[in-house]
Amino acid sequence: MTVKHGFYYNKNHDDHLYMDETSIKQIIERLSSPPTPFVLYSLNQFSYNIRTYQHALAELAPIRTRLSYSMKANYNPHLLTILKSSRVMLTTVSGGEMQLALSSGFEPSSIIYNGNGKTDESIQMAVDSGVLLNVDSLFDLEVIFQYARKLNKIANVLIRVNPDLSDSHVHAYNTTASKTSKFGTSIDELEPLFTKIEENQDKWIRLYGFHCHLGSTISNTQVIVTCVDKLVALFDTKRFPHLRFLNIGGGLNIDYKRYANRTREQPEEPIAIPTIEEYIQAIKAPLQPIAKLVELIVEPGRSLIADACVLITRVLGQKQTGSIRQLVVDASMTECIRPALYQAYHHIDTIVSSTTDEHTLYDIVGPVCESGDFLGKQRYLPKALERGDFLAVFDVGAYCSSMSSNYNMRPRPAEYALDEHEQIKVLRKRETNEDLLRTYCVD
Repeated sequence: MTVKHGFYYNKNHDDHLYMDETSIKQIIERLSSPPTPFVLYSLNQFSYNIRTYQHALAELAPIRTRLSYSMKANYNPHLLTILKSSRVMLTTVSGGEMQLALSSGFEPSSIIYNGNGKTDESIQMAVDSGVLLNVDSLFDLEVIFQYARKLNKIANVLIRVNPDLSDSHVHAYNTTASKTSKFGTSIDELEPLFTKIEENQDKWIRLYGFHCHLGSTISNTQVIVTCVDKLVALFDTKRFPHLRFLNIGGGLNIDYKRYANRTREQPEEPIAIPTIEEYIQAIKAPLQPIAKLVELIVEPGRSLIADACVLITRVLGQKQTGSIRQLVVDASMTECIRPALYQAYHHIDTIVSSTTDEHTLYDIVGPVCESGDFLGKQRYLPKALERGDFLAVFDVGAYCSSMSSNYNMRPRPAEYALDEHEQIKVLRKRETNEDLLRTYCVD
């Protein structure tokens, strides 16, 4: 019998929303009127996504491959435990993330430290521990040299290359590979870095490869092919004998709208998004010139964790404002900022069947004191929704918890999962007012 995983509407149980083998309604009842909002994790879905990537990468054999999780998507330590047991690398973008990765038992050689503005403290930690550093710029390289000399150690580095891809078909705030991006060094301006590395090779530094990040929500494999083509041309092992890694960053999109027609007035055409297998296979052909030399690293975040979480919220009430019907809920931009920040879509729906109820159009808004605090617009939901009814906001695993805030002095929510026996497991406690005030020094 196939065991279900993730979040889905169970047709055999009155179309109720389920997580793995348990209905959301049952989970709420077991939690006994929990404070809302709160986050539910399907760790089975997360593990399934990891396996899917690893199986797809194995199909590239004899090319050697590694999977690296982009920790900024969601750094919940419980996820890191699963990733470590699955032999997944970590890509970090701050000293805090790097420190958490090291303290979680990841080998330094399995940690990549990326960033366009690394602090002295974080560079020292990376060089001292042996973490792989992505060199972003000439000034970045000079500071790395400074600490390599100070610590009398060799810095292990990759160069972050900006391939100057004018259109990677992602939101402007998520674009990282355009000519004017703040990230990386232009592919046409690498020689000063090459010269400095060559002069200090095996003394203070070793160049192990190249990194490129194409932006988040990638839905076009051709941009991956173009990027790999450009990076493969940089592999000069005569000049740099340690070259080995080709690190392709950029989050594959997920189908955020797979359930959208449940709450739409008119059906929408499905979004064309490559599967994980298609995404990985697209890299194979351009790698052939260096297939025997290279070790490919791919570093997804969103497509590993986004669909493994939902945010459960309660209705506070509804009201008419001109031509718009507002459904006010207790979740907000402080838990799920993507709609306000990127105008991103998250499916929002009831947790029990509502197909026979009369529906009406709502804008779903939070209680935060900002006009931009909305979670969804123009959604068909039951007209009879009232205070205390539960809704689920889908696909909040990536860039929601990690981008959450205490704006309006709102506590970050509790996070729960189900263990292997379908029993509730607390991953994170809900913050209290005392937690929010703990770091202030008040006489």
